[in-house]
Amino acid sequence: MTKEITLPKGGANPSDEYKIRLQRLAEIKKAGFNPYPGKARRSFLIGDVLSDFKNKEKSKIKISIAGRIRSLRLHGGSCFIHLEDGAGKIQAYFKKDEVGNKQYRFFTDSFDVGDFIEIQGALFVTKRGEQTILAKKFKLLSKALLPLPEKWHGLADVETRFRKRYLDLLSNPEVKKIFIKRSKIIQYLRDYFLKNDFLEVDTPILQQVASGAIAKPFKTRHQALNTDLFLRIAPELYLKELVIGGFDKVFELARCFRNEGIDYAHNPEFTQIEFYWAYKDYNDLMAFTEKMLSDLVKDINGSTVVDYDNQKIDFKPPYPRIDFREALIKECKIDLDKHDAKSLIKEAVKKGLKPEKHWGKGKIADELFKEYVRPKMINPTFLINHPVELSPLSKKIEQRPNYVERFQLIVGGKIELLNAFTELNDPLEQEERFKLQQGLSKKGDEEAMGKDDEFVEALKYGLPPTAGFGMGIDRLVNVLTNTHSIKEVILFPTLKPEK
Repeated sequence: MTKEITLPKGGANPSDEYKIRLQRLAEIKKAGFNPYPGKARRSFLIGDVLSDFKNKEKSKIKISIAGRIRSLRLHGGSCFIHLEDGAGKIQAYFKKDEVGNKQYRFFTDSFDVGDFIEIQGALFVTKRGEQTILAKKFKLLSKALLPLPEKWHGLADVETRFRKRYLDLLSNPEVKKIFIKRSKIIQYLRDYFLKNDFLEVDTPILQQVASGAIAKPFKTRHQALNTDLFLRIAPELYLKELVIGGFDKVFELARCFRNEGIDYAHNPEFTQIEFYWAYKDYNDLMAFTEKMLSDLVKDINGSTVVDYDNQKIDFKPPYPRIDFREALIKECKIDLDKHDAKSLIKEAVKKGLKPEKHWGKGKIADELFKEYVRPKMINPTFLINHPVELSPLSKKIEQRPNYVERFQLIVGGKIELLNAFTELNDPLEQEERFKLQQGLSKKGDEEAMGKDDEFVEALKYGLPPTAGFGMGIDRLVNVLTNTHSIKEVILFPTLKPEK
């Protein structure tokens, strides 16, 4: 006979399967066995056994492995299971005359799919050609009280996968591969910057001023200091203070927090990598970015071409460079140089947008770009030279003072993968830019940047010509794994509480 395991129904109410497993647990304890011992003994990972199976079988050495039972098939006096650890999955064979009648009965009466066990035995190949371990001894390591879902057929609500990610990982091997690839991407980036002589640093997550990006912050309170603090929306200002302090090349893999809506591209907490490079400008960073990303994609995916959203996207450089103002002229017939905020609102309304009262000229221009320009940027494309209103921390273009030396990299017609610019290092101008942001805040713009007097003071000691870059790790993983929601690449995304 075969044990059939299904997902229990009834929410918080114990299922019949749960009651059965509780009874088995009680019987295990009554028999004098510890169902949750603190230590396991294994001589090999399952993956190591499989990779050198012939030699280990031939040598007839004793093999000790441990893992979770993923399937269990009883056939009278014998039983086959599949045992899985983090490195692989192997078949194990239990025979009554090998482990003894009492122990065999204990196994068949007490063990279930989902339990963790330790097995000692010898390797052999079955008549069907499957690599197998013949169990000589075994030990229960952890009794599972709820059955594992074999497939996702019973989980119609996709958010259940995110709420119970542990079940998602156990039931869907493709999900596990996504997060293994995510880890490799992060490791590649860290190694890449270290090899290019950047110093990895840590900056505060709790900050007194919400600055460094245009976003609504999370606010908290420190009781001992009796002061309000913000979760950082970006590490930018602290990293630039380190450049002021004498570090020419710094980077941080930073957890950031923004109190914004949740959609396919946004999660309130996310991971990004930021770096700052003294004596460089945004043109230098575009060249560096092309090389870094093409090398990364080729190393991780085996080719610079990736499949994303039913499109072939090629990360092979060079990437096109499209001027912000010229893009709006081409796609919207709107010239930013001929409009102030009031007249631009009228043009935006004609286009079908619904501007909010507090939107300034830069915000309106950005929304026009997102609606009419961005969808046409499929292969990696640099959008350059943004309006100054959108970029409070960027250096102005000398010949075009209404625009700044900034670029974003757009991929797949909707992903803003990274943001970079030549840093504004004039402290007096920076102070005026912060004041303009304060004005927007007073008009109701909750994303306006906070005024950071400490940073302005630091600038007064002198920041050399510097270029900075910030890239969202989650969005990059989306593209390289062909997933279409940021929730798919964050192990535990932020979700609305269940009732």
